[in-house]
Amino acid sequence: MIKVFEAQPLKKLFLNIVEWFVREHSLDDVSIYLHPVKDLNCWGETEKIGDKEYRIKVCTEQSLRDTVATVMHEMVHVQQWYTDKWQGDGEKEAEKRQYELADRYWKGK
Repeated sequence: MIKVFEAQPLKKLFLNIVEWFVREHSLDDVSIYLHPVKDLNCWGETEKIGDKEYRIKVCTEQSLRDTVATVMHEMVHVQQWYTDKWQGDGEKEAEKRQYELADRYWKGK
């Protein structure tokens, strides 16, 4: 189950991005609750709220490319929790992959 909260222009795009990532990385039976927000102390954040259940907040006050990369960054964290594989706090991997994943997503459209 994937839910994007708040009706706004990016809702369909966010749904599409998360569905793409889940499909590409075989994250079976995962639940993602994505909350686009204007005011956040960072570009995005993710928390594990249950078994295979995650809440993502993404700041929408950035360029479209950066917003897509932020969603990808947070989805890397979901994948890390899902697979229980990461080094340190997982930030280096998420930062390294976020734009590569964003570009793969756009090219695959």
